[in-house]
Amino acid sequence: MPSIERLQTFVKVVEANSFVAVADQMKLSRAAISKQMSALEEEVGIKLIERTTRRLRLTETGEHYYKQSKEILNKLDEMENLALTLRKEPIGTLTLFCSRYFGEQYVVPHLGEFIQAYPKIKLNVQLGERIPDAAKEEIDIVIGMSISGPPEVIQRTISKTRYVLCASPTYLQQFGIPQKPLDLIEHRYLTHSMRTPDHLLTFGEEMHIHLDPFLRLNDAASLFTCALQGIGIVKLHYYMVEQALKEGTLVEVLKPYNQEIYPIYLYHLQNRYLTPKIRHFIDFLLTKVNPQLLDI
Repeated sequence: MPSIERLQTFVKVVEANSFVAVADQMKLSRAAISKQMSALEEEVGIKLIERTTRRLRLTETGEHYYKQSKEILNKLDEMENLALTLRKEPIGTLTLFCSRYFGEQYVVPHLGEFIQAYPKIKLNVQLGERIPDAAKEEIDIVIGMSISGPPEVIQRTISKTRYVLCASPTYLQQFGIPQKPLDLIEHRYLTHSMRTPDHLLTFGEEMHIHLDPFLRLNDAASLFTCALQGIGIVKLHYYMVEQALKEGTLVEVLKPYNQEIYPIYLYHLQNRYLTPKIRHFIDFLLTKVNPQLLDI
């Protein structure tokens, strides 16, 4: 019977379609991964993967073996989660992925309190400006996204916000204040390059404005900084710019056109048993996040 470790490596190789990527992920050499796959094929007595210099391809038998291996590993995960659920004290490593600014504002400042309350939970916290693949990256909880998660996750709304179009007083003094959405065509628009599409602004259901962005950035905090410098008009969540609006370092424009409310999500993979470490962190975070991160 093949070892669980080799089955796990086989599944990872199939899903990554690369020995190199799996070797990097597991901090092993490519040769070590290749050796594990050869040993697995020798154990089961069948060819699972066709190897060429350019790519990997599952054999027909390999396709069936992959599906069965995936089911076995999922069942083992369920058994492990059941055992963890039956424990009274939450324990283990908890991997979180947070949108960068939301994590910095509403998650990281409270980690000390959480660790003090649950000292046997080890935290692996990642901040980023992207939508992660929770299953592939083995992430327990994804936090702070305003885009709905994939179908295979359990999702809940933890707060609500709205987008704000704003610029510095210096910029508006130099270039004028837009009075209607079409005026934005004559302005310097700063956009987040991960938005799809990144050049389109929508106002209500019928008004769509196509812009030629003056600057593209893949980080919301950097866009905020550029707006403060007077480079142009930016579109950011209200909770990011709230303090700057109150202090007058940024000024909102076209507010009557930006009243749509957006949810902020938390989600985790569907597991039959929700482990204590996940359940306790979700309950803890809900006490720290204002359910209304907006001003209307």
